[in-house]
Amino acid sequence: MPEAIRVLVVDDEQVFRDTLVKVLTARGMKVAAVPGGREALEFLRDHDVDVVVLDLKMPGLDGLAVLRRIGQLSPRPRVIMLTGHGSVQAGIAAVRDLAWDFLLKPIPADALAQVIRAAAEAGPERHKP
Repeated sequence: MPEAIRVLVVDDEQVFRDTLVKVLTARGMKVAAVPGGREALEFLRDHDVDVVVLDLKMPGLDGLAVLRRIGQLSPRPRVIMLTGHGSVQAGIAAVRDLAWDFLLKPIPADALAQVIRAAAEAGPERHKP
């Protein structure tokens, strides 16, 4: 049996975060969740994940700042930006700053799971020497 996809959900909205953990776990993924950017970076220092589902708008360290810091990891997990406050500029910035995809809330659970699987199948990105 293939190894479960390891996902880190980063979102300051507890109900949304808890819902994502539940629906992704039900789809066979190994899911951890944290409420903010600083917690995400701390988690990533100690744990390997395949995909990070990262909220764009969070108090303190926002999603784009976290994305840039994740971009310094090697190998780095694929990052899916997820936001309820989307804009063309934020989407362009996220893609330019190494996001695998940029999705708007609400998103059907099966659609999100499909994007996560595609990102995990692509494997981690490695920095070029």
